[in-house]
Amino acid sequence: MLRRRVCFVLALVVLLALVAGCKPAGPTAPAPTPGSTPSPPPPAKDGIVIALQGEPTSLDPQFPDDGNCRAVTDNVFNRLLELDGKTLAPVPGLAVEWKAVDSTTWELKLRPNVKFHSGDAFSAEDAAFSIKRIIDPAYKSQIAGNFATIKDAQAVDPLTLRIITSGPDPILPKRLTRLDIVSKNYVTANPDKAAVAPVGTGPYKFVAWNRGSDITLERFDGFWGPQPAITEVKYRFIQEGSTRLAALKAGEIDLAVNLLPEYVNQAPKVVTSPGIEISFLRFNTLRGPMTNPLLRQAANLAIDREALARDLFLGYALPAYQMGKEGYFGFNKRLPPIPHDLEKAKALLKQAGYKGEPIELVSERGRWLKDGELTEAVAAMLSEVGFNIKIKFLSWQEWLDTLFNVEKAPAIIFSCNGNELFDFDRFFSACIQTGAPQSAMSVPAIDQKIVAARTEMDPAKRQALYEELIQAVYDYNFGAPLLNLKDIYGLAKHLEWTPREDSRITVYEMRLAGAQAQ
Repeated sequence: MLRRRVCFVLALVVLLALVAGCKPAGPTAPAPTPGSTPSPPPPAKDGIVIALQGEPTSLDPQFPDDGNCRAVTDNVFNRLLELDGKTLAPVPGLAVEWKAVDSTTWELKLRPNVKFHSGDAFSAEDAAFSIKRIIDPAYKSQIAGNFATIKDAQAVDPLTLRIITSGPDPILPKRLTRLDIVSKNYVTANPDKAAVAPVGTGPYKFVAWNRGSDITLERFDGFWGPQPAITEVKYRFIQEGSTRLAALKAGEIDLAVNLLPEYVNQAPKVVTSPGIEISFLRFNTLRGPMTNPLLRQAANLAIDREALARDLFLGYALPAYQMGKEGYFGFNKRLPPIPHDLEKAKALLKQAGYKGEPIELVSERGRWLKDGELTEAVAAMLSEVGFNIKIKFLSWQEWLDTLFNVEKAPAIIFSCNGNELFDFDRFFSACIQTGAPQSAMSVPAIDQKIVAARTEMDPAKRQALYEELIQAVYDYNFGAPLLNLKDIYGLAKHLEWTPREDSRITVYEMRLAGAQAQ
């Protein structure tokens, strides 16, 4: 009976998405004439509208671990080093040269003649301030785990910066590609505005944020680099996938994120990329029912990842058995897939003495592709083997507050982890090490190995350490990796853009058909 229930849940979520796709977008979206092909009007100016799946919780690029925030701020701020969207190698950004002076000191030469949107000149003081701000424990940045090795930063002169690490750090240049540089003058003089009216050095400057509706940026004419082709970008917040599709077909928007797989044949144009997000269930191994290793193992065996990828995502996802994919430094090629074994899962629950006590599964709906449907499908699979799962959906802000506060950690929380460093240190520093921002476990032996891997300068030895760590958390059943999600974007026919390997939505790399770069 329960197996039929799992199949019913998978079929139902696909059916609901297809039915929803037939609905009109809302009062502002004209209903298409039956049998006709909608003809979006040509752009009236060199501006575009992007539909995000949700509203950012903040526009302070140094605080939230919020993809909706990054979709905006990646175009407003620069980093000391940037990431090449194809090779994924660090390239010059606000720093033009960098080198290791000794095992714990890096020196960077900064780009001259760079201005903030406020008109202030960028200097090493701003870079040092930005680094000190994000690593300050009192600031409680949700992305501090990316910079766990940085101990201090010093402005040697206006265009020379030194960064001091707590030990050898072979991937410091990659870490700097994710550290946005803010204006010291602006942030210290306007602490209340830093999160709502950002000032950076990037190709676009902030114009307005209409809460609940949209955010507008416009091209910064004083940008130090090449001027982008798009002059203005408006971000609208449209949670429903069917509404994003209808708005795209009606010509109201030019780019829709997280296009549902069911809609790829209906959008004017579709582009995809492999995606960096890996969905997973995090188990609370510090307290509660999931401290029992038999329950954790049973949960992993109960999940049919192949069916989820095939039936729920129509092939736009791949089963995940570790929290990264081939090509990430540290990936363990020898790790076996987690089997789907219902009988063994049931036997483990019986062996554990589990009597059907309620187990809370906290999730959210609307941030990632089909996140709510995936949560419901996985919960049905867990119920099939005997778990008594109680799903609790939270708002995006409530979910973030729960994920990043270990005192609020439920027995199980649904999450996604995007490894923007393409290195397994990112996952272990953010999600596993004791006290890490998203950690709900504490195993001293694993902690020691995480530190050893992070500071190992020999690539071969470092690779071996990560393979051991991946095997260790696999055996420990820290959680349940689910799927590697592909990025699916719906585009207007006149918008030209190639999605990046790092999933950043770079407006400065877009152009309208026929437009010329300046």
